Amino acid sequence: MKVTVKSPASSANIGPGFDSLGVALTMYNTAEFELIESGIDIQIMDDATFLPTGENNYVYKSFKKVYDEAGKKVPGVRIKLWSDVPVTRGLGSSSSSIVLGLMGANKFLGEPFTRDELVTMA
Repeated sequence: MKVTVKSPASSANIGPGFDSLGVALTMYNTAEFELIESGIDIQIMDDATFLPTGENNYVYKSFKKVYDEAGKKVPGVRIKLWSDVPVTRGLGSSSSSIVLGLMGANKFLGEPFTRDELVTMA
């Protein structure tokens, strides 16, 4: 079984609402998750080859967080990443990546967590 998740870029720097008012943009990060026998296999599918491909990857860290919160053993997982949200440009690439991992893991677990609970984990 494969699960594909998309998460938009965002801006939380709108006028006087700096860091409190935001808007989703029409650029997306995408992750395809597939369970494997063991380990972590993170594949960067575009030019963002500088992104971590191990346990320090934000998508994987948030994927693991959901399993930990559910009290479940983290399975082996292959994650293919497409990063259309520019990194270090203030467009929420990190938060978008965190959302990908949370949503992907929650799907594999049968969606035991609500959106509000996932927001708290994020």
